[in-house]
Amino acid sequence: MMELVKSKDAAESLNVSQTTVKRWASYFPHYFQKDRFGHYIFTPQDLAMLGLIKAALERGETMDQIVLPEPQPQPEPENENAQQLIKLQALQESASAMNEAVQEVAAAAATLEQTDLQTRLRNVERRLDQKADEVVVAQVLQHREELDELRRMVDMLATSIEMSRKPSMAELQAAAAETAASSSNGSPSRKRGLFRSLFVWF
Repeated sequence: MMELVKSKDAAESLNVSQTTVKRWASYFPHYFQKDRFGHYIFTPQDLAMLGLIKAALERGETMDQIVLPEPQPQPEPENENAQQLIKLQALQESASAMNEAVQEVAAAAATLEQTDLQTRLRNVERRLDQKADEVVVAQVLQHREELDELRRMVDMLATSIEMSRKPSMAELQAAAAETAASSSNGSPSRKRGLFRSLFVWF
């Protein structure tokens, strides 16, 4: 049964990249055929041809100067198992390509998600800073109102104390009457005492 090799395995056997193998094969479409899925499947004869291309390039020849021997007709797969193997290899290569594409999409999505998360975090931090500033302003205004209220209470208390220290009109009249009575009695000691009491009030 004919052994078929995918482009990835062919690249590893020749120690070149998979892209290089595909480029060489596409340059000689008469020699290298694709399956019905559009993938290169190489036979041992194809690998020998690829080895000739590599050797010619290493000698300094260009792709235009390379002349390959005429390809031998490749036998058809002998039975249904060989056909199934071709399909399986093609499907594996397609699955590998799809897996790479999915990984690239997932990486791009993760990058976008991380960027979106960073943007949201910055927005939250900005709103927190604004709220903190608003809270500080509100606290300052509240403290100012409390200080103003305390100042008003102190002023009222000082006024009340000052008023309590002044004698009332009735007390002044009583003191004046006592002074008049003392002066009519001619008692200088009581007069001096009255004057002292008046000065104490003021």
